[in-house]
Amino acid sequence: MTRPTTFPLHLVIAEHGAWRVFFAALNALVTRDAKAAPHVDTLPDHIRRDIGLPPRGSPLPEAPVMPVRW
Repeated sequence: MTRPTTFPLHLVIAEHGAWRVFFAALNALVTRDAKAAPHVDTLPDHIRRDIGLPPRGSPLPEAPVMPVRW
């Protein structure tokens, strides 16, 4: 779920009314998103590459070891 831009509550109530805002907030608390994000292992390789993951079955890349500078 993406988080919308926040507005001061008193302005939202002034524009839409207290009961409508109350029931919208209650509805948002009670209901939940029916569509969950897919698990990373089920994504196709081209989407995995787009988000920076290696293709399925290949080992994870190792992070470069930076020398410690004291």
